[in-house]
Amino acid sequence: MADERTAPSVAADDALTAVAERPESADTATGWPALLAAPYGLRLMAVSAGIGLHAFNEVAIAPVLPLAMEALGGVTLLPLIYAAFFTLVIAGGLSAAPLRRRFGARRALMLAGLLYCAGILLQVSAPSAPLLLAGRAVQGLADGWIVALCYTLIADLFPSRLVPRVFSTEAVVWAMAAILGPFAGGLVVQHLGWRPAFAVSLPLLALFFLAMPFALPRDGRAKVPIVPHRLLPPRLFGFSSTVGRGSWLLLLMTGGQCVSTVFLAYTLHHRLQLSPVEVGLVLITLSLSWSVTAIPIGGIRTVERRQAILRIGPLSQVLGAALVANGLYFGFLPLVLAGQALNGAAFAMVFGSASQAIIEDADPEHRMTTSALLPSVETGGYVIGASFLGGIGPLFNLPARLAAEPPAPQIFALWGVTMLMAAVSLVAARGVRLKPPGAGP
Repeated sequence: MADERTAPSVAADDALTAVAERPESADTATGWPALLAAPYGLRLMAVSAGIGLHAFNEVAIAPVLPLAMEALGGVTLLPLIYAAFFTLVIAGGLSAAPLRRRFGARRALMLAGLLYCAGILLQVSAPSAPLLLAGRAVQGLADGWIVALCYTLIADLFPSRLVPRVFSTEAVVWAMAAILGPFAGGLVVQHLGWRPAFAVSLPLLALFFLAMPFALPRDGRAKVPIVPHRLLPPRLFGFSSTVGRGSWLLLLMTGGQCVSTVFLAYTLHHRLQLSPVEVGLVLITLSLSWSVTAIPIGGIRTVERRQAILRIGPLSQVLGAALVANGLYFGFLPLVLAGQALNGAAFAMVFGSASQAIIEDADPEHRMTTSALLPSVETGGYVIGASFLGGIGPLFNLPARLAAEPPAPQIFALWGVTMLMAAVSLVAARGVRLKPPGAGP
């Protein structure tokens, strides 16, 4: 029997929700064997392949783009190519729900996958920097569609009792992408050149195309949506509901982390004299910690314990930022590593539970749109934070001050921004309420 949790999907492709809902009443198993067994194992593989494409595409191309733009004489376009990619990822998230309503989940994902391939082809064969930028933008749109559509499927393909483990799995996928992506991209560049490196995600794309048709049933006829599509669903970024406070929580935590995203590698290299390889190892500490912490959290069965962990998650980010700042100021690497580990744990404590809480609290007729926008909310936090820091960096000559000797107090000012945003998100977290499995909206 279908519940209100899947009402919006019925309007788009009711065959999918009917298949997804039947197994929920068959058993109540919540462990990892239940998630990996049929039919959920194949569904998990398909969703993870889609989300993995997004994660891998963000990090694997990082060592490739500067070399490619330099070879094509377009180094001045480097900031624009990043901006274009992330802007189109967000646009994909905003348009994913109407795309699914129009074509159904399966056809929409296949369309997005083909567009992703077209973006790769444009980048591999680009004769000029503007065409490379165009290919990156096309891939960004497809990327945004794929990850947003996969998020909309989580509530449809898995019963609520297994959703925490699904989000834990996706945290592991992100960590693996953060570790393997730059390594794979750099390896291909070194041995084959920058053009083949843009196709480094093809094996994962092949898995996506192989798994998705079998994991999702054929789409039914496109139907008229229950309600007209809204660009932003109601209550998003409000102050009186789980949807509103949860979206602020995700935005603030990702926005605050941008201080480390923009300045940590530079400061480690110039203040602690670390080599590029050593800097990379420090940076992946966050992803490893996120992954390792997310697995046991996903196995917690009681809503009360997961609720308590979510609400103290931002405190871990506050402490992590403080440790990173002190480690950089005093030139003591173990403090930086400890701070990175606490930051990763903070995201593991918050993101899976908050995402599930937002989806389940959304109005039934807007649940698909809300689910699709979660990746855009997270990406938006990084974009807003990086844009702000990119603007004030030259204004206050921050790079030179961060590398100065004796150490400048700007280190504490910058990571103090992370602490402040995490403190505000701690308030937002108190308004995010998890529901027991099977509870109505």
